[in-house]
Amino acid sequence: MGTINSIICAIISALFTVFLAHMSRRKTRVTIYCMENTLLTQRPNVPGLAVFVKYEDTTPIENLWRICYMLKNTGNQNIVGEGAQSSLVTKGHGLPLYTRNIKQIIQISATDNSIAELKDNALYFKQWLPDEYITIEALVESAGEKPELYIDKRDIINAKVIVKNNINK
Repeated sequence: MGTINSIICAIISALFTVFLAHMSRRKTRVTIYCMENTLLTQRPNVPGLAVFVKYEDTTPIENLWRICYMLKNTGNQNIVGEGAQSSLVTKGHGLPLYTRNIKQIIQISATDNSIAELKDNALYFKQWLPDEYITIEALVESAGEKPELYIDKRDIINAKVIVKNNINK
């Protein structure tokens, strides 16, 4: 009976050790939350009625959207943006932001953060610590479908990128 208890305790200890090793593994993960995706210009279905939107009174806009994304470091390690230890593939050129279904970006900014600076559709930062987030807000003209903003997991070394829609429907 004592031998069986010892074997059971050894198996439980081994499983617990494997579980702890798995949980403490270093993970680089960014989760992208879509916080807002609002069509601001919608053509009315009223015969004879026309609606026009212009940006800075010169450029006509057909499908104007306000989008807001939160990018959060949901991993358990820092993402280094500068220097020899950079986690980014494009060393010194920031983390690129990519778009889908966007004809033109009218206005874009990184808000509510002291982590990153947004220049030329790329995020520049020194270190991005776990649980820190960057909020990106933009006014865009879509190419017809819902516009999207994303990052490529291959731009961050050994990273996983998760996309979640946080818009209440």
